[in-house]
Order: sequence, then C-alpha cells, then structure tokens
Amino acid sequence: MQGATVANDLIVMTWNVENLFRPDDTDPSAAETYAAKLAYLAGLISGTGANVVALQEIGSSAAAEDLRAALGEPWQAVVSAHPDGRGIRVALLARHALTEEAQIIALPQAGLPAVPDVDGGTLTHLGRGAVQVHVDCGGPGLRLLTAHLKSKLLTYPGGRRYPRNEDERARGAGYALLRRTAEAVALRVHLNDVLTAAAVNGQPGMPTILCGDLNDGPDAVTTVLLEGPADGDVHRPDKGDAIRLYNLGRRLPPARAYSRIYQRHGELIDHILATRDLQLRLVSIDSLVDDITSIGVSTRSREAAIVPDHAPVVARFTGP
Repeated sequence: MQGATVANDLIVMTWNVENLFRPDDTDPSAAETYAAKLAYLAGLISGTGANVVALQEIGSSAAAEDLRAALGEPWQAVVSAHPDGRGIRVALLARHALTEEAQIIALPQAGLPAVPDVDGGTLTHLGRGAVQVHVDCGGPGLRLLTAHLKSKLLTYPGGRRYPRNEDERARGAGYALLRRTAEAVALRVHLNDVLTAAAVNGQPGMPTILCGDLNDGPDAVTTVLLEGPADGDVHRPDKGDAIRLYNLGRRLPPARAYSRIYQRHGELIDHILATRDLQLRLVSIDSLVDDITSIGVSTRSREAAIVPDHAPVVARFTGP
C-alpha cells in the first residue's frame, strides 16, 4: 500500500481465506497445513497494520477463534450464525471493541423475498448469512457489514455438478444469477433501512462499509445495485448521499485491479463499498495479489493450499 501508515488511520481489509476449517485431530498432515495457513494469514494481516478484517469462507467459530488467537490481543471476533451447506460462513475481526448489531439471513419482503432454486423449491434466505457490527475505533466508530454472495459455480438437481443437456445448463446459470441477485437486493434493502434511520442532515449518520466476496465484478448489476443511488459525485453533496455507497475498488491500481485469477484471467470479485464520508477520507487501496496463483474449475489441488485463492483487498483511511 502506498504512503506511510499513521497511528490513527483506519485500515480495513476484506479477504476470502478459502475453506478455513479446523482439521480432524487424526490427520497430522492436515494439522500442519492448517497451522501454516493460520501463521500465513496472521502474518499478512499484521503486516498491513489492518484494524478491521472481514473474512469469508471461515469453516466454523472455532476456526475464527484460532485466527483471532494467532493475531493475539486485543483482537476480537464476531462470526455469522448462518453457514451454508458446506459449513462456510463470514466473520469479522477487529483490534477494537466489536458489538454485533445484526445477523442478516432472510430475503426481505421489500426485496425479492422468494426465488426458485434448481431443485424446484423456493429460496427465502441468503445461502450464507451476512453480519453487521459496530467497531469502536474512535469518533462515532464504524458500521461494518460483510457478506459472501452466491458463487458463479453452477449446480444441478440433486447436487450434480454437470448438466444433462444445454437447457439444464442454461437454467442452472439462471438459478445462480437469481439467487445472487436476491441476496444483493436483500443487503441493499437492509442498508436502505439502516442508513436512512441514522441519516443526519442528509448525510450518513455513521461511517459505513459493506465488504466481502460478491462473486462478480464491479460493473455487474448485482454489485452496482449495492452502491445505491447512481451518479453520485463525491465532491458534490446531493440527496442520495445518506444511503449511497462508493465502490472503492474502482480506485485500485490498474495493474492490480483484481482479487482472484481464474483460468489465468484476473477478476475483481472482492469489494469494499463505503459511504461518502469514508470515500473522502480514502488514502489508498490495494489488492495484495503477489502470492496468489491461477485456479481452475477443479478444487482438488487446493486441499493442501496455504495461500488462499483470493487476494486480500486493503483500504486505508485517515482517522476520524
């Protein structure tokens, strides 16, 4: 990251840490890999000076606690109570006092409350619950939400990973997009309520960040709709400022404007979106891509990986 770190700067990181599961005690090899991965994660987090870290693909509360312990005092953790079927969930770590404010799980009536799934049922909840916390980091603090939206990975009836024909492939892609859209809308509806209720004189009542693995690029509809009111010039206040978010990834260095390499192509799917007050305080943002390697459809070769397949995205703001 560019520029010297100042003691009262706010440094926020979002990172998909790729299947961080505490291993079975009977597998020494897996235990060694897990310990090495915890050391890698904690070392990189500490090296950035991050105050607050949003994590995705945490395998359990125990795994989150292991990482918190590796970071040491005074780090604290809040973990989602709503994992997906594989057991992965989101979590938040901070070097400040954390207060859990909301576990976001239901698709709200004001959004898209019910969407079809590939098995002919109806989805009424996010596949992986999102979490909102308050971080006591000086001044009014920080409202922080993290989420992990539906992946682009397609599944078919009965959990199959392959389609039986091209019609089924098309439907599978449609179902995945519908679910990711409904999840993004649920987050935006939640933010509309929270930000509107806290607004002061048409401005955000508290600095707010939404971050996480959104599983799509900055110009995808499911990402853009999370920004809220369009056409916001950060240097010209307007009536949308109270609930608008700015995608800080648009200010990444062009050569590093990605957070994953999929089949040798860089993709920016890990995002930090912030309210106007924080956009104006942004000092730098970077994606720490030096250690990641290209991945493909198969995940078998990743079982013993120490370095996650996503790079952390780190934003630094001047203090309150």
